[in-house]
Amino acid sequence: MHLIRLVALVALAGTGCIKSSASNCGDLVCPDGTSCVASNRCVDSDLVGACEGKSDGAPCTVPGLPPSTCAGGVCQASRCGDGRITGAEECDGEKLGNATCLTVGFYQPDGLACGADCKYDTARCVGRCGDGIKNGPELCDGADMGGATCFDVGYYAAAGLACKSDCTFDTASCTGGRCGDGMINGLEKCDGKAMGTATCSTLGYSGSLSALVCTESCTYSQSSCLCTTGRCKANTEKCVCTKTGCGCAPK
Repeated sequence: MHLIRLVALVALAGTGCIKSSASNCGDLVCPDGTSCVASNRCVDSDLVGACEGKSDGAPCTVPGLPPSTCAGGVCQASRCGDGRITGAEECDGEKLGNATCLTVGFYQPDGLACGADCKYDTARCVGRCGDGIKNGPELCDGADMGGATCFDVGYYAAAGLACKSDCTFDTASCTGGRCGDGMINGLEKCDGKAMGTATCSTLGYSGSLSALVCTESCTYSQSSCLCTTGRCKANTEKCVCTKTGCGCAPK
């Protein structure tokens, strides 16, 4: 009787996907329709059979699935739910391919899951551009401007600031002018090449060799009303200027 039971157990072991600890698959019990592969996992038998005797990169075909290639003895044809990320799948089961919520545009890593369609499920991810809440590195998000107005981006009228789809400011409707638009407006003394009627002479300088210029903050650079490079002897003289003129003096 004991001998009959032993033979029956051996026969049963031969019909399943049970491998000893010394085998390539370790101690695995694979469900019907799957086979053990050398990477210690159970894979659909048709995916394994399609690559039997083929090297990595060889073409393979599985009925009902798009043509693919072999890798590790397994045809990489996509089948959602087999626990492998293949084909057009973003994820499969618990396999996320090292992706996190950061990968899909959120500002915190935790919360990413895989949906039944093998696409990322971001329901538990938090903070991203487009959620209507200003967070992370965003300047704004939808209607949430964080209290900012056109004043905050250098314009002289408050109304008109909006938010772009990338959560940066849209200043297209801001008015009142700004420093850098090439026009003198607001409290500006000048703007770029627009100097108004001011010159070094109107500012009280005489005998200057340079022209008045405008700073990036739209104010006069009165230091431009000093003598130009080369007027004095290099290394031995320095240029000294007052509002009555410029001259060379020993260093």
